[in-house]
Amino acid sequence: LTLFFACSEDPSSYKITGQISSDSMNGQTVYLENYLWYMEISDKKVLDSAVIRNNKFEFKGKTDSSYMALISYRNNPFKMIFVENGNIKLDIPEDIFRSVVSGTKLNDLFTSYGESVEPVRTKRDELMQYANSQERTDALQKEVEERYDNLTKEMLQVSVDFLNKNPGTVFSARLLVSIMSQGVDEEIAKNAYEGLDETVKNSALGNMIHKEIERMKIKAIAAGEIFRDLTMKTPDDKDISISDYAGKGKYVLLDFWASWCGPCRSENPNVVALYKEYKDKGFEIVGVSLDNSKSEWIKGIESDGITWPQMSDLKGGNSDATVKYRIKGIPFTVLLDKEGKVIETNLRGDELRDKLKTLILR
Repeated sequence: LTLFFACSEDPSSYKITGQISSDSMNGQTVYLENYLWYMEISDKKVLDSAVIRNNKFEFKGKTDSSYMALISYRNNPFKMIFVENGNIKLDIPEDIFRSVVSGTKLNDLFTSYGESVEPVRTKRDELMQYANSQERTDALQKEVEERYDNLTKEMLQVSVDFLNKNPGTVFSARLLVSIMSQGVDEEIAKNAYEGLDETVKNSALGNMIHKEIERMKIKAIAAGEIFRDLTMKTPDDKDISISDYAGKGKYVLLDFWASWCGPCRSENPNVVALYKEYKDKGFEIVGVSLDNSKSEWIKGIESDGITWPQMSDLKGGNSDATVKYRIKGIPFTVLLDKEGKVIETNLRGDELRDKLKTLILR
């Protein structure tokens, strides 16, 4: 009996074993990466690493609760897994994107879901092959779009059905995120969220889902509407509100951005130039950052030469700003008139420059 327990696996730990069919990956490093980093709700990307030897690699550890991760090779994530205590097996063929994970409840559930949607995916692949084999005409374009839309709806329904049959877990939460991104009905999303375990609800992913459901209830801000106030912290930890600037007799640009957002950083030189040109002519900017890291936020401000007021709650994509302004992506801007009413949204580049020139120099 003592020998049996000594040889048994620790039930409070996990082991992820990768078996690779190709010899070409030997000596290379694979990484266990945080899925939430890719969803921009965590600062930590790499969780563990392992060198491939004799066509195998292994990750070991302990976790109090299940979470999502990605297996990455040469900076290329190729397989999602659910890290939970137990033995997790990953079979990796020549085409690493066809890897199969098994061995624990959530990973088996993940594989089962993949099998349930595979027939619809096959139909979509066949449709695209058909479209590429035909002479392109307007009639063909219309036919393919209609059939593709129908298959997308079918895929969504399969996902909803699977979610309803398998509620509660972090896998359910991940599947819910997927179907919400496809425009599922608010009531379906709300019911699925309510069915999640409390630990999942209280996780970063659960909080993000809650914010998204709240966002679904809110209409996108539109021209003629008064600004929606926010109060956050400046880089030096002082309270600041949009209402400190909006509706005070100046045109105000609300600039939603983040230091990790490439398109935002590319746009910043244009915004800096506009601010220099118009800041003394009745124009102000309020930057609302969707950063997680205060140090990276400050570094981005300094690096890009930003001198206008800045605020952030350092919640990343889970920021209160994303709910109140129903922000689905950044950069995102809201241009306000002197009374604080929306003139236009999402102006950037030449469009923003032309609009300011029209407003301020008229």
